[in-house]
Amino acid sequence: MADRTLRSAAVMAAGTVLSRLLGFIRIALLAAAIGTALRGDIFTAANTIPNSLYILLAGGVFNTVLVPQLVRAIKNHDDGGQDFTNRILTFGFVVLAIVTVACVLLAPAIAELYLPKELHDPSRVTEKANMIMFVRLCLPQIFFYGAFVLVGQVLNARRRFGPMMWAPIANNIVACASIVVFLLIYRVGDNPPTYSHGEELLLGLGHTVGIAVQLLVLLPYLKASGHTYKPKFGLRGTGLGHTARLGIWTVLFVAVNQVTLVVVTQLAIAGSASSDPGAKAGLFAYSTAMLIILVPHGIVTVSLATAALPQMSALAADGDTAEVGRMSARSIRQTLAIVVPAAAAMIAFAYPIVTIIAGYGSGKNNLTLMSYTLMTLALGIVPFTVQYFQLRTFYAFEDTRTPFFLQCVIAATNIAAAVIGVRVLLDQAHLRFSGVVLGGAYALAYLVAVLISRPVLRRRVPRVPGAGIGLPLLAMVIAAVAGAGAGRVVLWLLSLAIDWSGPLGAVLQLAAAAAVMLPVYAAVSRVLRIHEVNDVVSMVTSKLPIRR
Repeated sequence: MADRTLRSAAVMAAGTVLSRLLGFIRIALLAAAIGTALRGDIFTAANTIPNSLYILLAGGVFNTVLVPQLVRAIKNHDDGGQDFTNRILTFGFVVLAIVTVACVLLAPAIAELYLPKELHDPSRVTEKANMIMFVRLCLPQIFFYGAFVLVGQVLNARRRFGPMMWAPIANNIVACASIVVFLLIYRVGDNPPTYSHGEELLLGLGHTVGIAVQLLVLLPYLKASGHTYKPKFGLRGTGLGHTARLGIWTVLFVAVNQVTLVVVTQLAIAGSASSDPGAKAGLFAYSTAMLIILVPHGIVTVSLATAALPQMSALAADGDTAEVGRMSARSIRQTLAIVVPAAAAMIAFAYPIVTIIAGYGSGKNNLTLMSYTLMTLALGIVPFTVQYFQLRTFYAFEDTRTPFFLQCVIAATNIAAAVIGVRVLLDQAHLRFSGVVLGGAYALAYLVAVLISRPVLRRRVPRVPGAGIGLPLLAMVIAAVAGAGAGRVVLWLLSLAIDWSGPLGAVLQLAAAAAVMLPVYAAVSRVLRIHEVNDVVSMVTSKLPIRR
């Protein structure tokens, strides 16, 4: 059973890594095609809205209400959950169709929610029309996102984990293809401030078709898993009411996050839409930097949290709060052993990182402010990671109510810091720094969250030996700063003789930096006796083909 679980995890991880790689290729192509200023922000916002609305209107319900019942039915019902699954899928498809049609009809009003005051100026009427058109073209994605999650969860419940993780690759391929066609048809470099109708159709429909293909890829696997879908209406007697009441706090948690997203989107676009001349860090820069900092989260943090939560839940059910505390702290330390140096690298080498992703075509004129945005967001990775595990500790005690109220604090702090930073501290002459300020607001919000959550969590998990993270974290920061600092010095010395310009030069910079930073980080960690880092180093070196 353990080997099977590890194989499943490896398949999912491989799909996730490849999908993220293609996602960054898509971003690089977008940056080259439409730039990273207002023109890029308009499309980025419109293409983000469908997923946000799906999560807000249906995603929380599907994941917290329908999916747990679905898994139980497949395991416990005499027909293997066939009837129940068909009822759930039919119900979900109908709800998604109604929600999607309603949203498409309300596209102008939905677009208005995300538009800053700068785009309501009469001189911006064309940009506003572009935004509304893109929103209308992208909103059908709501149905395909939701149907993909429903079908994927049926497959997961039947232990077919791979397809759901690999299907997004098809989406990225289709989206990348549409951008390549865009590059071939429309000249790159002119970077006009608005879009033609043909450009709108190609980009908008290309990305929507990509989400549809992502769903279609799953359908053959659904039948192969042993389930034959037949429309079946009616939910009476399915027992969903009780589960819905348990999941309401998680749904509210999601809603609070979406409110934050709306405010941040408005403020980010405001930076690109300002009259401030020159390069600007707006929504495209902020979204790209966010995807970068979430790479270690998606690969490391989520994997360890997923593995730890069932064990912590079992310990919590047995009343062993001390061991819950030790396991939670141990998981945090293990994750930070990788996340801390990743954060230091993103801060120290932000410019070459964003150059690799966005240093092409129309995107290469905005790299400095994009790198500043990455730096400020990277400051928030560590507190975000700690808070992520703290919330999972509450979930181990089946407490979804406390995380909701903690998330309200995070949202309030993030929104307040973002609004004050962009609308009060920045004047029109410096509004181009909005993405940088929003990154700082994000980092501050999660720092506050950690400081507030720790004492609240101690009411359930008191202080116990072996459950500390403060001193190990400090030691990791010292080792990571030493490694990153050594890497910066070496790059400076090499820059005296080597031209690092362009994406290829950025790749060489990162390779040289990694060759210096990683050994220094490992060496300082050994001196400081950071066991978690030493364990990671030992695991990696044990796999190397070193002759003895």
